[in-house]
Amino acid sequence: MTSTVMEPGSGPTGRILKTANLRVQVADNLRARLFAGEWDAGHRLPTEGDLALEYGVSRATIRAALQQLEAQGLTKTKHGMGTYASPYFAAIKAGLQELRSMNETIRDHGMEPGVEWHLREFRPATEAEAKALDVAPGTSVLATERAILADGKPIAFSYEAVPARLLPKDLDPTTIPDSMFALLDQVGAPPRTSVAEIHAATGPEIGWGDRDPGTVYVYLHQVHYDAEAKPVVVSRSYYHEGGFQFSVLRVR
Repeated sequence: MTSTVMEPGSGPTGRILKTANLRVQVADNLRARLFAGEWDAGHRLPTEGDLALEYGVSRATIRAALQQLEAQGLTKTKHGMGTYASPYFAAIKAGLQELRSMNETIRDHGMEPGVEWHLREFRPATEAEAKALDVAPGTSVLATERAILADGKPIAFSYEAVPARLLPKDLDPTTIPDSMFALLDQVGAPPRTSVAEIHAATGPEIGWGDRDPGTVYVYLHQVHYDAEAKPVVVSRSYYHEGGFQFSVLRVR
């Protein structure tokens, strides 16, 4: 039996969504409804059974989607009472277990994503980049440095390297999209998994422009892999503490 997910409130004639993972699909839709103000902070969401009927999926799928939202701090489930909308804070929240574009996450929080480029060029890979990407030292990579913006305000600095072999030979670096995931999707090397190391970081060498050198950042060092477990990008991203908050769902 094939399950489909309909747009909320559209009934059986609703548009069928195409995302393969129903849990992610339902969570994304519920997240959008939360940010649209359909449920105020502290108000209870429909029951799992009602949501399952509305979306045309199993209660297990609904439960998994709600767990994903709770891991992001967007909802709180009280045993025997239901799931409630959490108060929204200024920080942008993301679940560490989710592999999503920063632009998507920012847009989901009702803000306009943007990028300020500091560097876009082809150059030889550093020793650390070559090791992470499993290529020979000096192999050509597309290196980027960019500030990630939310409503025009910088919330992160990100440094990335992509093997040049994955990209068109005549690619002009100044024409690449603001999203690194979008670029990799375009060239047929979409990231499917990622291994991330998480640290706290501070120092004047992080970022550029007018900024407080004493700012504390959440530092993610990540290697992203394609469907064949081959590394496609290595990144160093520094998120402003308090401006971007990460969470992870822990279970026992």
